[in-house]
Amino acid sequence: MKNSFVPALAALVLSASMVQFVRAQDTPSWPEDYSYLTKLHVSDVVVQCVAEFDRWVEHAPKYDTLIVPDRRVLSAKIDSETPILSIGNPVPVDQVIVMRAFAKARDTANWTRVDSRCGVRDGQVVGVSLTPNMKPQIVR
Repeated sequence: MKNSFVPALAALVLSASMVQFVRAQDTPSWPEDYSYLTKLHVSDVVVQCVAEFDRWVEHAPKYDTLIVPDRRVLSAKIDSETPILSIGNPVPVDQVIVMRAFAKARDTANWTRVDSRCGVRDGQVVGVSLTPNMKPQIVR
């Protein structure tokens, strides 16, 4: 009885350590600032894209601030049919996430509506793009 207990205990300890290892691998790569989005049931790829946009805009030459409203994050479109991120940025991707956002031009107080596109390949963000989306003028 004593000999059969040791392998069972070793197997139990090994399986417990593997569960912790697997959970550590699933830990999201975004900062704590974005954890509230997971509580809103936003998919992981969309949260990754929002975090990447915030990192990207810090170094962007045209914009210095980007805001993606929560309602736009919740209604983000995930396109799995498009093979490239965009015409201007032809990076091969598995998914393209599209959201409406607002960007502030660098050194001005002007905000612009933008369509934000984020390319994901193998679960990692590989490219982002912002395109101005001007509100159509009403002609009377």
